Amino acid sequence: MKEPLVSIVLPLYNGRLFVEETLRSVAGQDLAEAELIIVDDGSSDDSPAFAEEFCRASDSPVLRSLKLIREENAGVAAARNRGIGESSGKYIALLDQDDIWERERLSKMAARIAADGARWGYSAFYRFYADGRKVLKADGSDDQRETLVKIVKGRLFIPPSAALIEKALLEEIGGFVPEFAPSDDWDLFLKLAEKEKGSYVSEPLVRFRSHKTSTGKRQRDRIFMAQREVLKLHEGTLKGLVPDSALKCRWGSIHLHLAQVACEKGLKKEAREHFRLALKARPFRAKAWTKYFKFLLGMKI
Repeated sequence: MKEPLVSIVLPLYNGRLFVEETLRSVAGQDLAEAELIIVDDGSSDDSPAFAEEFCRASDSPVLRSLKLIREENAGVAAARNRGIGESSGKYIALLDQDDIWERERLSKMAARIAADGARWGYSAFYRFYADGRKVLKADGSDDQRETLVKIVKGRLFIPPSAALIEKALLEEIGGFVPEFAPSDDWDLFLKLAEKEKGSYVSEPLVRFRSHKTSTGKRQRDRIFMAQREVLKLHEGTLKGLVPDSALKCRWGSIHLHLAQVACEKGLKKEAREHFRLALKARPFRAKAWTKYFKFLLGMKI
């Protein structure tokens, strides 16, 4: 049997609410040279059984190729790594259980990467909400340095569902680091942008769902603590690739967020130290000074 061009890796954890719509978007892809790998990350609901039944009953050859892997809960980074390890395609298309692909998502990304001679790429996307709102996010760039600067400064967010990455490249950079969760994807895209120029498709090919149970809503403090560790790891490499101002911008943002989290938890000493570091990194940022003065006055920030 001919190996697929693309391996779709979908981590699944208690995803019954949205996974059907996600799978329908996979079935609708106009690129058929793909396989689907679902890694059940220890779900306690019926989403793995539902996904398997849905795929087996489908007319889509991609869904019918399903390989379902069951694991004990270890987090999305470990689940992605397992799926990548079990894949046979040249490229990996990561897909979260609540995101939706447009029909030409795989074909257009694969064609663009091939045309550019690149090893990875990503597209613009829509962030959409339960109330019907839809916000276009088209902040990417074809320029390697500009992409990296934007990622460092927090001006570019790449959802894993919007990326297409050569499997060999993922193996070279070590894949996802579970210890950096829930900012392991930020670490991954830093590694990619540091190593290789990526292709950028400005057409939105993905709908990224924002909802109350998403990682960003539930783990705000952990996200920025993890970002602190990721930036420490990458700082030496980044100093030769991006302006010092970009690093200071990110350090300032990380510490300002951590200061706010510490305030909310009543950790005044910790908050004061994070404010000090935020203002050291970005001494002319009015937002940081405003929050700091509110903190000093005992006001809610």
